[in-house]
Amino acid sequence: MRTIEISTQLDAPADVIWAAMKTPDALVHVAGSMLRYRAAERLDRPWRVDDAIVGWTFLGRVVPFSRHHLTVKLIDDEARVLVTEEHGGAVRRWDHVLITSPVDARRSTYQDRITIDAGALTPAVALFAQVFYRYRQRRWRRLAPVLDVSRRVEFTG
Repeated sequence: MRTIEISTQLDAPADVIWAAMKTPDALVHVAGSMLRYRAAERLDRPWRVDDAIVGWTFLGRVVPFSRHHLTVKLIDDEARVLVTEEHGGAVRRWDHVLITSPVDARRSTYQDRITIDAGALTPAVALFAQVFYRYRQRRWRRLAPVLDVSRRVEFTG
């Protein structure tokens, strides 16, 4: 088993990031062209505790990779923590903790903590996770200012 922690700073308030984190749309967006999970695309509401979705993941959005199971275990609005338990294919366990916290009134930190168990394949899967979550965080950094501008326009316009 291996745990990976990756964090980044985002140019949007923690409340704005937290609101997005609680949606499947954010998952779909930050996975971008690297990974597609159609089961998440079909959910048109925010995550709820005990949501359980199952579907194929596609590498590069087109190559079938594995049948993936995702269950939302915790949504803590006060701490801004979302926890999922996931598995599929060779991956026995892919527990994901997403956390955001304020840096100041305009910026936040975002962290992914992933615990992986894929038996003998754990080192290879962990390497993939490192690449994938760095990609996701790069996409979060691009998305954050847009989310913040949208929120400010919505409330002031």
